[in-house]
Amino acid sequence: MKTLRFLNLMLIILLTVTLTIGLTGATASAHERRDVGKYLVVVGWLGEPAFEGQKNGVDLRVTSNVSGETKPVEGLEKTMQVEITHVSTGVSKVIALRTIFRDPGHYTADLIPTASGVYRMRFFGTIEGTPVNETFNSRGGGGNFNDMESSAELQFPTKVAEVREIEAVARHLEEENHELEEGITKANTMAIAGIALGALGTVAGVVSLIASRRKAK
Repeated sequence: MKTLRFLNLMLIILLTVTLTIGLTGATASAHERRDVGKYLVVVGWLGEPAFEGQKNGVDLRVTSNVSGETKPVEGLEKTMQVEITHVSTGVSKVIALRTIFRDPGHYTADLIPTASGVYRMRFFGTIEGTPVNETFNSRGGGGNFNDMESSAELQFPTKVAEVREIEAVARHLEEENHELEEGITKANTMAIAGIALGALGTVAGVVSLIASRRKAK
């Protein structure tokens, strides 16, 4: 009986370890690791997989290797920033880093991505006085962390339009409205010109009639 319990316990431990390794590997594969001098920088999305329209953030971990001992690097929220770029549109924004509570060396920059596709993160500033300017691309741009995915397939029971789709419709309506305004302006101009020409014709007719009567006298 004791032997059976021991075997069951060992099986549970083995499964737990296997799952932990699998999850750790999945997380690591969605981040990019890079040596920057004596520092190890790990970059990705805070929420994986990452979907447009959902609150997310940059995931940044920085550690140093001192005498063979790995230590988290603190205080970077005061000395570094991140520039996030949606590659296909070229739209960029600089966002301040903030610390993650009770996790030294772990930082994020909050955002709600409103478009799917490839993203670029550029970290600049200093790490303990060392100048840093490092760029990381998501997978579609040759990097190792995930691209931003569309959330359309996750929506249930009713699908709603993404922000980018609403913006596209708004731009289309704005363009149509602009064209309509131009058309109205042209029509008004032509109408005014027609009225002016008509008035000139009337004046010319009156002048001609007066002149003909004078000649008749």
